[in-house]
Amino acid sequence: MIRFNTKDYLNSCLDTSKIILKIIIPYYFLAELMLYLELMQDIAFVFEPISDILNLPDKSSLAIAVGLLFQLYGAIAVGASMGLSVYEWTILGLFLGVAHALPVESAILKKLGISWRFSIIFRLCMAYIIILPMQFIPPDLLFDDPNLVHEMIGPVTIIENTGWISFSFSTIVNSLILAGEIIIVVSFALFINQIIKSLKIVKNFGHNMSHIMSLTTGTLLGITYGSAILIKEAKYLSKKQVFSVCCFLMIAHALIEDPLIFLIFGANLYVLIGFRIVLAITVYVCIYFLYDKFIESSNTK
Repeated sequence: MIRFNTKDYLNSCLDTSKIILKIIIPYYFLAELMLYLELMQDIAFVFEPISDILNLPDKSSLAIAVGLLFQLYGAIAVGASMGLSVYEWTILGLFLGVAHALPVESAILKKLGISWRFSIIFRLCMAYIIILPMQFIPPDLLFDDPNLVHEMIGPVTIIENTGWISFSFSTIVNSLILAGEIIIVVSFALFINQIIKSLKIVKNFGHNMSHIMSLTTGTLLGITYGSAILIKEAKYLSKKQVFSVCCFLMIAHALIEDPLIFLIFGANLYVLIGFRIVLAITVYVCIYFLYDKFIESSNTK
């Protein structure tokens, strides 16, 4: 049975829209300003080793840095000015889908006994592993035109040799268009999320279902909501269950909202979702069979 809370949904949309606007406009303006003043290369080179590892252009390094440290919205705002191809957006979406907002989400996982060092190293390693198949799969198998730069509803243009007033006005307008598109996508994702949270089974599951429900809700809604259930129900779960769920969610979480954001720029949705699910299941199964042996060997030392 579903009891959809319209008020809660509208409040979530309003709160999220405010966050998106607060992030998108300044980050987008900053990226455009650095392009306008020809400062991008002077700053982005610090993060170029990461983009080199991912076989992405150097100009994407700043978007990667913003995504790792902050929310995906910031990375999207910066990346929107870079003219990335649909193939490059897919790589970026895979990497940042696993490793984003590391300081904030590591703090959440810390409440479940997952150390900062482990969660950050684990997610960075998994983020690299998940893009490895893309190095061997011919891009033509995934895209009709891998080099296509996907235009949004309102194409973003890099403005050069124009006056400051014209530049500022055009940049703000473009940032609002980008924010509006993301708000539409996220509102749809929030609608699905609200339906899931309204399901009676989610609200009234027994403690013996905590393990499964944490996996399900975290995968669909994100680390924050999945971890909230884990934190609440951790006393009914073994350390093995908590650890395995956390590792799963660090790879595959928010599989509704995150991929849809990158879909705006033409990223391959099947790759963004499928690769993360396959890797997360593989890691989860490995932990399930190896965890006890690891603990036993540790206790004998």
